[in-house]
Amino acid sequence: MQTVRRVYRYLIAFISLEVMIWGIIQLARTTFSRELIGSTATQLASALSFIFVGIPVFLLHWIPAQRSAATDSEEYSSRVRAWFLYGALLSTLIPVAQNGLALINRVGLSLIDIPVERAIFGGSQNWADNLIAMLVNALVAGYIFRVTRQNWEKTPPGSAFSETRRLYRYLWGLYSLGLVVGGIIAIGLYVFSTGEIIGSSPHERWVNGITLLLIGIPLWVVCWRTIHASLELPEERQSYLRLGILYTLSLIGVGGVIIPLGLMLNTLFRALFGEAYTASAFLQEIGAPLSNLIAWGGVWLYYGRALKADIATLPAAPRRASLRRAYTYILSFFGLVAAFIGIHMLLAFIIDTAFDSFVIGELSRQRLAAALATLMVGAPLWLQNWRQVLHEAAQADDAGDRARRSIIRKIYLYFLLFASVIGLMATGGNLVFELLKALLGESVYGLARTVLTLMELLLLFAGVLTYHWMVLRKDLRLAERNLAERHAQYPVLIVTDESSDISQQIEFALQRGMPALPVAVFSAEAGAPEAAFTAAAAILPAHLSVAPPEALRLWLQEFQGERLVLPTPVDQWYFVLGSGQDRSRVIQQTVKVIRHLAEGEDVPLTRDHSVGRIILYVAGGLFALQLLFGLLGLLLSF
Repeated sequence: MQTVRRVYRYLIAFISLEVMIWGIIQLARTTFSRELIGSTATQLASALSFIFVGIPVFLLHWIPAQRSAATDSEEYSSRVRAWFLYGALLSTLIPVAQNGLALINRVGLSLIDIPVERAIFGGSQNWADNLIAMLVNALVAGYIFRVTRQNWEKTPPGSAFSETRRLYRYLWGLYSLGLVVGGIIAIGLYVFSTGEIIGSSPHERWVNGITLLLIGIPLWVVCWRTIHASLELPEERQSYLRLGILYTLSLIGVGGVIIPLGLMLNTLFRALFGEAYTASAFLQEIGAPLSNLIAWGGVWLYYGRALKADIATLPAAPRRASLRRAYTYILSFFGLVAAFIGIHMLLAFIIDTAFDSFVIGELSRQRLAAALATLMVGAPLWLQNWRQVLHEAAQADDAGDRARRSIIRKIYLYFLLFASVIGLMATGGNLVFELLKALLGESVYGLARTVLTLMELLLLFAGVLTYHWMVLRKDLRLAERNLAERHAQYPVLIVTDESSDISQQIEFALQRGMPALPVAVFSAEAGAPEAAFTAAAAILPAHLSVAPPEALRLWLQEFQGERLVLPTPVDQWYFVLGSGQDRSRVIQQTVKVIRHLAEGEDVPLTRDHSVGRIILYVAGGLFALQLLFGLLGLLLSF
């Protein structure tokens, strides 16, 4: 109930705060801006209505929230309050930065006699609009910042405020990075635009670019220095948010290098195949890709290096290897897709030229250049990364076994098998369709060309399927042999008595799931097990662990292996995370734990699957996807 009330209170406070801020801004703009004289009544009425509605609603919700926070420590450290405060800071400080961009941008354009309407931000505004918005938002941000700082003094470390502040800092880091990347691209476009058609004015590009850099570079330096300083805390360096952002930026940086490089190679091949280019036209053609390559190449180098450094500091070696492995497989996948498309385009071009008189024309140059460029970009990317994962999986030690059994490798291989089978079905169905039409007497134009094109595509899918199926089969054989050896070296002892009938079921489940696992059943009434000190793990029901016989108690004191307690019913004993569970579920979990122990893995902890946490994960995932698509859209738009 308190959480729902808290969400309601802070959500209404945030919305009414924004209504109040922009009502005040509109009122001030109406007062000081001369362009609005003709519609002063409408503007004034709109601004006053926002103010008269926003201020009372905000105060009615914010004052009780402050009073509650002053007396309730839970309110102070609540996640909802943290979201409100840092969300309010973002919603006020970003308009300050945006209006500063607009003001500087228009001033720069005016100095070189370019219409201010061509500004990248705020082309239809004036200096009063920007200064008023900056002043009002800055005043509110100052108040929110003071409240937030007071909150930190009473908030324990590791609370929701730490997580929200981390997200707040990285959002600012991404915002400033977007400004820097956009500025570099804009200046690059200006440098390579000197050969444009007479009458156009590319000078606005360097003004827009300089404006973005003037705001973006200082902001980026401050943001990422602050983030770097916070890495002294282990929870900051090892946070999933940081790793996710570094992964995302590194992969986007790779795409920002590979795609422009392919476009530049495409232009180069077209020139080599006879397409007429002047020097200025060639530079202009590669200008946009080269500008993107420089900007996103810097992103890849900086954040890729930061990602490697963070991974190297992780305490657990398997986790370090897993994170590196995921990065390599993603690059390998993109390289394979590009190489597949390039080979298909090249073979399709060869087939088409075999049926026509081969005369290099504009369309032929474009097709051949695109095929070669795609192949030359994709093949090295795939080979370089695929060799790494092959070498890692070919090792005979524990690291190689983990690599072969890693979830990212299984996802990679099975996804390629799935995609190849779907491709075979679609291509084979299309091929049969074309052949049946011809057999049934329907005239099909270019049947031989169509059949050959579909056959080469069919062979490509079959090649990908066969190769990765062989890799998967090899992994399975090595994994089965390695696991059997591990299981054989992990004897398990099941301790039971006459009142417990679950031992036989657990023994059957263990032998069925792990045939090489040595399993022995011992009755507690017989005293102490003879092989007490040779067992690696002992499984016993809860009543024997709560009140064991004397011989069993002494044995348990000396036993050095792992102990698994089954949550069987015991009078006046309740197991918080086990009482009342279905027996089949208990057996399944027992086998799962034994499997992890026998294979040398950490036993997975029970996770909290509360509704609130699930909603938070979903919201975070949606935000991350939106951010990813936004950065990709920025890349593709340029």
